[in-house]
This record gives sequence, C-alpha cells and structure tokens, in this order.
Amino acid sequence: MPFTEFVSYVDLIGYLGGTVTLWGLFQKTMIPLRVGAVIGNVGFMAFGLMVPSYPTLILHALLLPLNAYRMMQMIRLIREIRESAGQSNSLDPLIPYMKQEREPAGTVLFRIDDAPDRMIVIKSGTVRLEEIDVSCGAGDVLGEIAAFTPDNRRTCTAVCDTDCELFTLSNNAMIQLFYQNPQFGMFLTRVIVQRLLKNWQDADARAHALLT
Repeated sequence: MPFTEFVSYVDLIGYLGGTVTLWGLFQKTMIPLRVGAVIGNVGFMAFGLMVPSYPTLILHALLLPLNAYRMMQMIRLIREIRESAGQSNSLDPLIPYMKQEREPAGTVLFRIDDAPDRMIVIKSGTVRLEEIDVSCGAGDVLGEIAAFTPDNRRTCTAVCDTDCELFTLSNNAMIQLFYQNPQFGMFLTRVIVQRLLKNWQDADARAHALLT
C-alpha cells in the first residue's frame, strides 16, 4: 500500500519542517541552527497555508524574517572577524571616543592587584612597569590584560617615568567593545598574545644568560 495513503502530502510537509527544525536545534554552532530554523519556518508556513492553519502560518511568517536576520548577523560577524585578522594593529578609529589625560612624572597609573578600571594608550612619554622593569612608550597599550585575568586584578604596577599624555578607555567600555566590535577584539587579542610572547622570549633569554 503506498506510503501517501497513510500520510498526506500536507502532513509530509509539516513533518519535514519539524524534522529540519529539530536538526537545527541539535547543532552546536549558531549558523546551522538558524539555517534549520529558516527552512523549518518555510516548511511550517507551507503547511499552515495548505491545511489551512492560520495561527501556524502567522507564527512562522513572523519567525522567518527574525531567524533570517539573526543568521545574516552571524554570517556578517564571522566575515568581519576574518577581515580584521588581516588588518594592522591600530586604535586610531577609537581615539575620538577615548578620554585624553596628562600625568606628571612619578604618577602611579595603577598598582599590582588593583581592580581594573581603564585601558591606557600612551600618546607621549614613558611609563615603567615596575615588577618586570619594562619601559613603555608612545603607542603602547597598558591595562588591557587585567580584565581577562582569572582574579580580575592588575598584574603589575605602572609608573610614569616622564610627563605623559594618555588616552584612556573605561574598563566597562573596553569590555563592551571587545564583544561588539570584531576589529577591537582582534586588536586586544593580538596585543595580549604579543606581550605574552615577549615575556616568554625575555624569560628564555635570561635563562640562557644564567646558563652561560
């Protein structure tokens, strides 16, 4: 006996829409989930139109543009992240949104174990990181790592060796930008990785010097 005698084409469309929706919900990443939701919406719209079941039709007609919009947002985000990976490490577009400050020589910008309150970009002058005896100059970024440490604390003390001009961005604004702006997120990731690599290279050089 033909399968269609037990299940009508209309029911088959409904089952297909439900199957694709369930497939999307079982996916571990967002884009396949939204793809399943979009196809499921189309299937349920066809089902609601053919039954007819207008509540089903209206519900999925409203969900379709929402799911399609969210899917396009995620695709655009991934594209922006890939594009930002090839860009230079520049904070120039953010400078207009940062606060400009002047600090005299001897000013302690932050101390080790302090809670993070801001990220600092040095416009001019020299800042010394006391615990690791490193001097930072124009263009260097300070204070970004503390927001991502497990205990959310500063990892060293920063003191102005000379009069300094600084650009600052509050910690809350930095965290928001990290999640909302792929270019800024990629910049911070690069800065942190570069600093960790430099610290490792310096430690390796000191170890070799002791051995020789």
